[in-house]
Amino acid sequence: MLRRIGQVLACILVLVLITSGWVWLRARASLPRLEGELALGGLANPVTVARDSRGIPVISASSLEDALRAQGFVHAQDRYFQMDLNRRATAGELAALFGNKALEADERLRKRQRRHAARALLDGLDSATRRWLEMYAEGVNAGLADLGAAPPEYLILRAEPDPWLPEDTLLATLGFFDMLSFNHRMEKPLGVMAATLPEALLDFLTPSTSRWDAPLIESPEGSYRPAVIPGPEVLDLRGVEPESRQTSDPARDYIRPVGMALGSNNWAVAADRSAHGGAVLANDPHLGLRVPHVWHRVQFELPGRRIVGVGAPGLPGVVIGSNGAVAWGATNSFADQTDLIVVEVDPEDPGRYLTPEGSEFFETRLETLRVKGGDDIELEVRWTRWGPVTDEDWLGRPLVVRSPIHDDGGLNFDLLGMMRTSSFDDAVELLAGWRGPSQNWLLAAADGRIGWVVNGPIPRRVGFDGKDPRSWVTPGIGWFGERPGPQLVEPPERVLYTANGRTVPDPLSHVWMHSGRTHRIRERLAERETWDEVGLREIQLDVRSRYHDEFADLVLEVVSAEEADPTLRSFRETVAGWDGTAGIDQSGFVAVARFAEAVVDGVLEPLLAPAARADEDFVYDWALADEPVRRILEERPEHLVPPPHADWTAFLRSVVERLASDLAAAPRGLDRTWGEARPVTIRHPLGSLPVLGGYLNMPATPLPGWAGTVRAQTASYGASMRLVVSPGKEELGMLHMPAGQSGHFMSPHYADQQDAWVRGLPTPLLAGEAATVLRLVPGG
Repeated sequence: MLRRIGQVLACILVLVLITSGWVWLRARASLPRLEGELALGGLANPVTVARDSRGIPVISASSLEDALRAQGFVHAQDRYFQMDLNRRATAGELAALFGNKALEADERLRKRQRRHAARALLDGLDSATRRWLEMYAEGVNAGLADLGAAPPEYLILRAEPDPWLPEDTLLATLGFFDMLSFNHRMEKPLGVMAATLPEALLDFLTPSTSRWDAPLIESPEGSYRPAVIPGPEVLDLRGVEPESRQTSDPARDYIRPVGMALGSNNWAVAADRSAHGGAVLANDPHLGLRVPHVWHRVQFELPGRRIVGVGAPGLPGVVIGSNGAVAWGATNSFADQTDLIVVEVDPEDPGRYLTPEGSEFFETRLETLRVKGGDDIELEVRWTRWGPVTDEDWLGRPLVVRSPIHDDGGLNFDLLGMMRTSSFDDAVELLAGWRGPSQNWLLAAADGRIGWVVNGPIPRRVGFDGKDPRSWVTPGIGWFGERPGPQLVEPPERVLYTANGRTVPDPLSHVWMHSGRTHRIRERLAERETWDEVGLREIQLDVRSRYHDEFADLVLEVVSAEEADPTLRSFRETVAGWDGTAGIDQSGFVAVARFAEAVVDGVLEPLLAPAARADEDFVYDWALADEPVRRILEERPEHLVPPPHADWTAFLRSVVERLASDLAAAPRGLDRTWGEARPVTIRHPLGSLPVLGGYLNMPATPLPGWAGTVRAQTASYGASMRLVVSPGKEELGMLHMPAGQSGHFMSPHYADQQDAWVRGLPTPLLAGEAATVLRLVPGG
C-alpha cells in the first residue's frame, strides 16, 4: 500500500513539474525580441532598436514614420496586455477578458460610448494623421505576432489578445481625457448642495480661491478673497440636537479628505536664472501608481534630431520630453471642459425628451457586451443631441455628460508635432492648438526662453456657469463656440510654475486643486537666483507640509504642556516634536495629519448633513475644503460650534482626546512613524491572485510625502516620473519612474527602475550604452 501511495505521489509530482515547466516555457516565450534582424512590413528603410542596461530603447530611423512604426512594435513587445487593458477599460469591454465579475463595470463604462466616439474622431482626422495611426497599429500587431507566445496575463486568464486597431489609439487618448477632464464629476454633489443648503452656505463651502493661491496671472485686486462666514440667520447650530445634523448612518463618511486631491508639478527657469545659461524644465506628473507603469521611456534618433522622454503605450510619439530645441512638460490645468446636462423627459411620452426646439425622440442604440464564459448581454443606450445618457441625478433625472469628444475635431494628434518643431514660437502655437485634455504646458527652449500655454478645447458657456447640473431646454443656454486658453511667455520673474492650483483670476474653472504645492514651489524657487538640474530635482523631493502648521498649533493650544492626562500629554509631546515634514520617520506627522482630517470632518459634517441626508450617495470632495474650515477657526463663531460641544475649545479638545486614545491603542502607539502608517504599494491588475502577487506587485515601501507636499505621495498615488532637462543639454538631464520598462514579470526590466524612483536618484535622461541591438528591415 505504501508503495502504491508513493507511486501516485511520484506521478503527481511529475505532472506538477511538467505543468510548471510548460507554464515557465510559455511565459519565457513571450519575452520581447532584443537582438538579431527581423523583417517588418511597411518600413521604408532599416531601423535599429538598441536597448541599454535598463531596457530603454533607442530607435534610430531615417524618418518619423518608420520610427513610429518601430515604436508600435516595441510597445507591443513590452506592454501589450497593458495596452489591451487600457482600451477595454475605456470602451467598457473588460468582461470579455474577466467574465461576469467585470460585467457591472462594463455596463457603466459602455454607456459613455467611447468606442463610438473613437471611430467618429478617427474618421475626422486628416489623412496624414490617420496614416501615422495606421503605421503605429501595424507596428503594434507585428510586435504582438512576433512574440513566441501571448503575454503571460493571457495565459493566466485563458484568453487570446485581439489585434490593435487605429481607433484603439483614440481610445487610449480618450482614457487620458476621462482621467484628466473630470470637472463634471463635481457637479452632481453640487446639485444636491444647491437644492438642500442656503445659497450663502453653498458659496462658503465651495470656494474657488484660497490663501495658498500662487497664480501666474494675477488680477489687480488679488486672487484671494476671504469668504464671508454665513451668519446665524443662515445657519445656527446652537441648541440643535446632534442627531438632527446626522445621516441615518452616523458612521457614514461623506467628506473626502483634502489630501486625496489630485495633481502634478512643473516649473521652468529661464536662461538667466540657470547655473549654465540654458533654460531648464522640471516636471513630475502625479498619477495613480500601478505596474506595468503608465509611461514607457524612449529615445528617438532621427536625421538631425534627437527626441527623448516618455510616451504612453498605445500612443505614438513622446508625450513629455525634449527634442534638443524645446523641452515640454505638463500638469492638469483643470480648465472646465465638460458639463452635466439634466435631460427633461417629455411628460407626455417617456421615449422623447425636451430641447429648445421642442420634443425629440431618444435615439436608442443596442450594445453587445461580450462575457467570457457566459452569454452575450444586450445593453440599451439612449442618445440625445448632446450625447449619450450615462447616469441619473439624485432625483432620478437622466444626465448627459456634455463633452467635446463627441464634437467634430474634438481631439487631434497635433502633440506629435512636438517631435519635429525646432522653434519656441512654433511650439507655443502648436500646443495652444492641440485638442485634448486641457493641460498647463510649460516650455523651455534652447534659446533660453520659457513659456506657459493652456490648450483646449475650452467651451464658451452662455446662460449658466457650469458649476452644477442644468437643463439646456431654455433657448440661449449652452455652449457657443470656444474660449482661448491663457498663455504667458517670457515672464518678468524668469520663472514659471504650476501645480493644478488657480493660475488665472477669471473663471477658467470652478474646481482647482489645493495650491499648497504651488505655494511651496514658488517659495523654493525664490530661495536662489540661479538653479541647476540637481537643485531643481531636490525641489521635486520636498516634503515640507505647511498645510498642517496651523493644525499643529491648535493641538498645542488646547492641550497644555502641564496636561494632567498622560495620554493627552504624550499626544501633545508627539505633535510638538514634529519637524514640519511628511518624512517617513515622523510620528508627529501621523498625529497632526489625523488631527487635521478629523477637525475638517468635524467642522463640516453638521454643515453638510442636509445634503447627505437627501442623497445617500452624496460625497463632499471639494479640494479646497480646508479653506472654509480655516475661516471658521479664525473667527470661531458661536453659532457654528459643532453640536453637542459648548464652545470651540471643547470641540477641539474632544478631537484630540478621541485621536490620542485611538493612536495610543494602535500598534506601536504614538511611536508609529509616517512610513509605517502608510507604506506605498504598487500593484499589478492581477496582483491579488494567490502566489502570483508576490511576483507581479512591487514590494510595499515606506515613502515620504503626502498628497499636499511637492513630493506628492499616497499609498497608491504619486510621481509617475520625475524629469529635469535643459533642451540642447540633455546629457545633464535626469529622469526616473516607478517599476521598469517591461510589463513582463520575468524580464530583468520589470522593476529595475523602482529603486531609483523610491530613493529619488538622479538617473540619466539619455539612454546608456547599447546592451542589445535589434535591426528591423523592410519586408515581411
